[in-house]
Amino acid sequence: MPLDSSVNPAPGRASDAFIDYSALRALVVEDYPGMRNALRLSLNNFGITRVQQAANAAEAIYQVKQKPYDFILCDFNLGEGRDGQQLLEELRHSHLISLGTVFMMVTAESYYEKVVATAELAPDDYMIKPFSPEILRSRLESVLLRKRAFREAYRHFHAQELDAAIAACDFLIQDKPKYLVDAMRFKGELLVALGRFEEAEALYQKVIALRAIPWARLGLSRALHLQGKDEAAEVELRDVMEQAPGMVAAYDLLSDVCLAKKDARAAQEALEQGVAISGRTVRRQQKLGEIAHTNGDLETASTAFANVLEKGRHSIFVTPGDFGNLCRVQLEQGDLKGAADTLKKNKSALQASPEGQLVMAVTQGRVQVGCGNLKEAAKAVEAAAALRASGTRGDANLMLDMAGICMASDRQDEADSIVAEVARNAHDSEVLLARARKIYDDAGRTDAGTAVLALATADVRKLNNEGVVLAHRGDFRAAVDTLLTACAEAPHNPRIMMNAVWVILKYIDQAGLDENMIEAARRYLGEAERLAPGHARLAGLRLQLKAVENRFGIQRKSSA
Repeated sequence: MPLDSSVNPAPGRASDAFIDYSALRALVVEDYPGMRNALRLSLNNFGITRVQQAANAAEAIYQVKQKPYDFILCDFNLGEGRDGQQLLEELRHSHLISLGTVFMMVTAESYYEKVVATAELAPDDYMIKPFSPEILRSRLESVLLRKRAFREAYRHFHAQELDAAIAACDFLIQDKPKYLVDAMRFKGELLVALGRFEEAEALYQKVIALRAIPWARLGLSRALHLQGKDEAAEVELRDVMEQAPGMVAAYDLLSDVCLAKKDARAAQEALEQGVAISGRTVRRQQKLGEIAHTNGDLETASTAFANVLEKGRHSIFVTPGDFGNLCRVQLEQGDLKGAADTLKKNKSALQASPEGQLVMAVTQGRVQVGCGNLKEAAKAVEAAAALRASGTRGDANLMLDMAGICMASDRQDEADSIVAEVARNAHDSEVLLARARKIYDDAGRTDAGTAVLALATADVRKLNNEGVVLAHRGDFRAAVDTLLTACAEAPHNPRIMMNAVWVILKYIDQAGLDENMIEAARRYLGEAERLAPGHARLAGLRLQLKAVENRFGIQRKSSA
């Protein structure tokens, strides 16, 4: 590896500070050919000669998929398509680059504040134009040496050996005072990932005692929130926002805290403040739209969902469901033309995938129902039903939209079936169940809705609760059978999937290796991660699964 300590040091330099630039593989991402060449020459100037170039994000992703790079130097403004920040997010989110890869963002001074504010994932450093090769080398050297110091911690992290990664951080804390704060920050993130929230709280308190760094106070707030100490978390966050008002992640976390306290209005207010500071972040706009819609604030919801599509045109975080969200709000506002125009404007994007086609069919059906064209609505329902029959899935809200069209088209049995499926897979979602009840009320079928929802949720809730009780009694075999039955009844319910994974791993601990059970645990955990990314239980379950695999010497199959 280019940064390995075995690289021979230059005469008169300490080995731990020497960097063999000629061994580094670099990628320059810049849309202007002249500037792209100038950046390449700057790297050549201090010995980086293995340089590939890309004119846009798509080319950069192609290059990274072909071979690994040690260093990516990327301009923020890449013309049409994804910008540099969106490229970084895709590379990290898709695990195309490791923590050891250096990513530096180039930007003009006039854009710097905006770029930093919108960064959901921060690069390793920013280079403000114009800059000399000497300044670039100095900044790059600092990042490379830090990456080298964290090499063992990163290696263990990528191998999902989080306890070993923490031990590597402890070594840095003791022996590398230069990286003390960085090591404590990474250790705090690892403790949170392991679910060791009390230890994370104590660590962040130590950092704050050294210096009240905003990220440490944010970390403390998160640790408090994850322990259910939401009052203390809110007090800390509001003080952070007062002292460092530009720290937009604090507004996102405050929204989560307010939701935990059942205060959706305050959650919306927190996100509105965050969006006012940084409105480019797609996931913040998505969350604001969802909460505002739940609160009945259709104007704010419409603006947020429109911003998702406008500002996130090239973001990997935008899904067909986002088009459905905007259309849904427009229809609830009585803006039939607006919803139809949204579909027309985005027709090519929606037609590109079965999921997008389902959004189009369902939304067209709702538009036709609103216009009183029930024949056309029936055709749209047929198209949506065909897509569902082929295995295409939409989100829960889209399925409830479809159920409403079915009722309007006198397809009551199909509507009941769709609602029951949604209810089974979201048996603990008060928001979705309330919306389902309203659809029945609006259709004049209140009693039928009560019966459908009661039956669907009771079965799943009963199986889930029985499985958990059996597990706590130590009867893991029976618990596995019960929860696997629940998974079959509710194949898209992340909470039940996570419970199933937990009991499967407990059963294997008790009874010994069962390869079919291991495969089931992998499958359900992967699906739970897809359905509920970032859920607090996922990291712990992933580690438990890896511990079982290690215990029995099971090697993962290549994903290639």
